[in-house]
Amino acid sequence: MTWNDLIIILQQDKPSEIIKLNEDELFKLIPELVKCKNFNQNSIWHIYDVYEHILYVVDNVPKNIILRLAALFHDIGKPLVYIKDESGRGHFYGHWHRSKEIFEKYADKYNLDNNLKKKVSNLILYHDLNVDKITGEEIERIINILSEDEIIMLFQLKEADLLAQNSEFHYLLDDYKKQKQMILNKVK
Repeated sequence: MTWNDLIIILQQDKPSEIIKLNEDELFKLIPELVKCKNFNQNSIWHIYDVYEHILYVVDNVPKNIILRLAALFHDIGKPLVYIKDESGRGHFYGHWHRSKEIFEKYADKYNLDNNLKKKVSNLILYHDLNVDKITGEEIERIINILSEDEIIMLFQLKEADLLAQNSEFHYLLDDYKKQKQMILNKVK
C-alpha cells in the first residue's frame, strides 16, 4: 500500500472495511497503528480498543480528506502515553500532542501540502478540547488559529469521536452543539 492508496481508501463511503482487508499493508505504511490494535483503553469512556475506535471515527466523519486524516491519526499516540492509575483506569494525558507529531512525520515524509498538514494537525491537537473548561482568552486563541470551516470540522471530529465511545456519554453531543455555536458566534 502506498500513501496515495491510503488517500483513495479514506475517500470511500466506509473506509474501515477496506482498511481491515488491507491491515498488513497499512501497518507497514503506518507502523504506529499496530500498537493501537488490541490496545485496551481501560476506561469507562471507551468500549473499543484504540484501533477499532479510530476506525469508527474514520467512518463517521464526513467524507473530507482533512477530516478523514485527522480521524485516522487523532488517537494514534495513545499507546505511547498510556498510564494506569491505582484503580486500574487508563489515562492518555497529552496523547493529542503525540498523535499530531506522528501525523506530521508522515505529512513530511509524503510531502503533503502545508495547508493540509496544518489543518489536520490542528484538528488532531484540539480534538479533545473541552470548551466549557477553558478561559475566554484560550477561546480567542483558538479562534485566531482555526477558520470558521475548521471550527465546524473540529466539532464534526469531536462528535464522531464521541459516537465511537461508550453510549452512556452520548448526551454530551448537546453540549458540543452549544460549544460549537458559542465559538461560531464569537467568530462572526
